[in-house]
Amino acid sequence: MLAYASPSGRRPAERASHVFKAGSWDGAHLLLCTQTEVVVFDPAAERVVRTLSHPWFNDVHHVARIDGHLHVVSTGLDAVLVLDPTREEAGEAEVIAVHSALASGPWDRFDQDTDYRLVATTKPHGAHPNFVLQHGGQRWLSRFEQRDVRGVDDPSRVVRLADDPVHDGVIHEAEAWFTVVSGEVVVVDLDAGCVVRRYDLTTMDHPAGVPLGWCRSILHDGPTLLGFSRLRPTKLKQNLAWLRKPLGKAPEPLPTRVVAYDLVRGRKLQTWSLEDHGISSIFSILPGEPPHAH
Repeated sequence: MLAYASPSGRRPAERASHVFKAGSWDGAHLLLCTQTEVVVFDPAAERVVRTLSHPWFNDVHHVARIDGHLHVVSTGLDAVLVLDPTREEAGEAEVIAVHSALASGPWDRFDQDTDYRLVATTKPHGAHPNFVLQHGGQRWLSRFEQRDVRGVDDPSRVVRLADDPVHDGVIHEAEAWFTVVSGEVVVVDLDAGCVVRRYDLTTMDHPAGVPLGWCRSILHDGPTLLGFSRLRPTKLKQNLAWLRKPLGKAPEPLPTRVVAYDLVRGRKLQTWSLEDHGISSIFSILPGEPPHAH
């Protein structure tokens, strides 16, 4: 287990959040992200190789290497930041491209000279982008507020996914699989630009009237693994507006856990509760070894 906290100067002086969000494999290393940093971790040696940070990193939700470049989803700035790979070994994060998650650019709202690592929050967000992925040479970005996935290279390409907010997306057998935070999996043909299948997790051996929790991570490993984080009250009540019942009137929320499903047959197979291991939120479920090792 890795325990890590961003140092002073790379986090707000007050109300700093110490949490890993969505990561990915990069060769033999894991790319992890805190609110304001990218952490390159060597799981074999159990050590942090380097950390990268930039003043435009705020509420970072995902990091992935695409075409040799690190792509950092700076959710707080409603943007994807692309880094210069030649500066990484020196521990320098030089931004060479900024892709807005909105029709307007980030600098229409934000100040390029501000160090947003020191800003506790920039909410409310216009798009709240969550996850960047690539398919067929094209990059795509999931957007929480718009309930869609939008082209990074061609922003006119947009696929509406659900009525409730969406989160991460992964490529599996030429299709993109997205989670909907209220408990749905949406399968998309990105080439055709349409939804091809939906799976409602609330119908699969689930207690009636009890919210599943925040559904925010997915992995295909034989069965489909989904991660759920326990629902808790939030200052921004609109973030929980998708709940079918108000949180305070619902039965005791389900714990943070990973659940294996046979989606085709509509069955829940196994559940692993994580709260006894000190894990309160899940943003990624990754293979136990680099994908090329299979």
